[in-house]
Amino acid sequence: MRMRPIGSAAAATLLILTLAACAGIGKPFETPRVSLSNIQVQESKGLETAFLVLLRVTNPNDGELDIKGLDCDLEINGKPFAYGISNTQVTVPAFGSETIPVTVYSSVIDIIKGLFGLQQREDLSYRVKGKVRMAGGGLMPSTLPFDSQGTVSIKELAAGRRGPS
Repeated sequence: MRMRPIGSAAAATLLILTLAACAGIGKPFETPRVSLSNIQVQESKGLETAFLVLLRVTNPNDGELDIKGLDCDLEINGKPFAYGISNTQVTVPAFGSETIPVTVYSSVIDIIKGLFGLQQREDLSYRVKGKVRMAGGGLMPSTLPFDSQGTVSIKELAAGRRGPS
């Protein structure tokens, strides 16, 4: 039995497309980097304070990330300080970054614990951890964990000159 030229071309094209699709599967996916960009008091009522936190999401991958939200916990000086969730949808371009606003909430007790002993320190240490919630599906995980930490100079923060490092 002899194959027709059109059938052979279609089979070859299908094989090439299948191999090209499989080639993308083998690329390692890197978790986005999430860091604290800014924090400011939004509102204080009774025993709770709301802060607006800006998180910078950096995409080290060669494809864009469609984010439908995230949740996070913020620690100050090794103590739980605030928690929050955001449903802000954003597309982070390949090898690019975007900031995502998150409202986090803290109790007066957690604020006192986090800031205890502050007068003896020159730097404030922080840790922000949580999960980025991805839109879509397919081969991309639906949640991506993150965990980052850094320090902020208390003098520069009080003077309003500098954010976290």
